[in-house]
Amino acid sequence: MDPREITRALAIEPIQTIAAGAVTESGVHRLHSESYWIAQLPIASMSELVEGYRAGGLSAAPALPSNKEELFALVGATEWDARILLRIKELRLDANQKFLQQLIIEGGSIALLVDRGEQRFPFVIKRALPKLAQLGIELEID
Repeated sequence: MDPREITRALAIEPIQTIAAGAVTESGVHRLHSESYWIAQLPIASMSELVEGYRAGGLSAAPALPSNKEELFALVGATEWDARILLRIKELRLDANQKFLQQLIIEGGSIALLVDRGEQRFPFVIKRALPKLAQLGIELEID
């Protein structure tokens, strides 16, 4: 799949793309067997999200859940669950579910990499897992 199609469908600017096929870089010929599309999602702490809601700066923060199922998913959710579920909502991945499924049918894969940085204490993700599975998104933790 052409990485530009992914950018158009998701309306997210990637930090790196590589299209399958032959590439010449500085005189070196390479053959990429797969296309890659990598984007970094903005990170906000829960306190920043709450402050954004209080200040009315919803453009800087994900939209609040609009239906019962989304609200129930946040009940008892951990901070990481809330971050993931709110980002899924903000990125409108539900609206792009057919596109994501087509990508997988064509042999592609989708992964969400959670980079914990210097945090090395345990954390729990439980409420976001069913939604990630529904969308066909693999969870990777670094």
